[in-house]
This record gives sequence, C-alpha cells and structure tokens, in this order.
Amino acid sequence: MRYLLLFFILFFSFQKISWSIDIQNDFLIAKPEMLDPRFKETVIFMLYHNQEGAAGLVVNKPIKTISISELFVASNLVPPKKIETKEVILHWGGPVESDHVFFIHSPEYKSKDFISSNKDFTITRSAEVLFDIASNKGPENYLILSGIAVWSSGQLDYEMEQNSWDKKTNNFIPLFDNVDDMWSRIINSQEI
Repeated sequence: MRYLLLFFILFFSFQKISWSIDIQNDFLIAKPEMLDPRFKETVIFMLYHNQEGAAGLVVNKPIKTISISELFVASNLVPPKKIETKEVILHWGGPVESDHVFFIHSPEYKSKDFISSNKDFTITRSAEVLFDIASNKGPENYLILSGIAVWSSGQLDYEMEQNSWDKKTNNFIPLFDNVDDMWSRIINSQEI
C-alpha cells in the first residue's frame, strides 16, 4: 500500500512538471555490482529524478510474447472489431504497478496524450496506441511495458552512492533495436 501511495504522489507530481517535448535521453544503468536481482543488467529510461524521488521505465527486459488480443484482455479493454492477428512483446517496466501499461514509440506516430516526448520517441499510457497497433495504424517501432520503477526521496541517490547505478545521457543507441544486448552495449560504450 505504501508503494501504491508513493507511486500516485510521485507520478502525478511528475505529470505536472514533465509533460514536455524537450526531454533528454537520460538512462539509469545497473552497474555490474548491482545486488538486487530484479535490476541486474537493467537499462532504465528516466522519467524524472529530483528532490521528490525518481521514476523510470526498464526498457531491456522482455517478459513474454503474447497475442495482441490477449493484451487487450489483460488490460481490460474491448478490442476493435477488426483486429490484426499479431504477437507483441510485453516488457517489464518495473516492479511498481505491474497492471499499468506504458508505451514508448517512434516519433512518426503522434500521440495526443503523452507523458514525455523528444525527437526520437514518445512515452504514453494512452490505450489509443494499442488500438492503432491492433489496426495496423500504430507506430513503426514501439515497446509495451508493464509496471514502472519508482524511488522515494533520496533513495536513488543512496543507491547510486552504493555503486549500484550509473546515470548516463545517451544519444547513440537506438531504443528499439537489440533490446537483449542493450545493457552490455551501453555499459561498455565510451561514447556515453
């Protein structure tokens, strides 16, 4: 219950200050010394990190491949009458609120209701994206994520001091390519 309350406080305060078209590619990279097995070799796209806490989406941990119709059922949504038969990959976005689905998609698709956006991608929770993917009108590239990673005030700073995380700005690695080796490419990159 504490995490649920923290999530809503942090997420809604985040929405007030971060609905923007000017975010950077800030990533939190788990260091090899990471002790928490849930976050071993993770890459997290940071939504925010400030005095109130931090939140981000794990972008390199696929959970499973499921049919798009199964995803509609799991999301308690009624699928469109004409639905494409396709499979999508569901990713683990983090340990908090695993029933919440987020989308990160390529910029050619325009989300009307987004959390954050830049020239490379957009982050949204809008179910419209899923409907458009099901109708073959969706983004060219996308990640579908279940859950979010959330830290209370000072918690992430403490974990960084404990050598668990490294924060990096990355403009060189495409978010939608080679998810399986994203962590090793970023951790070994000299350009970041």
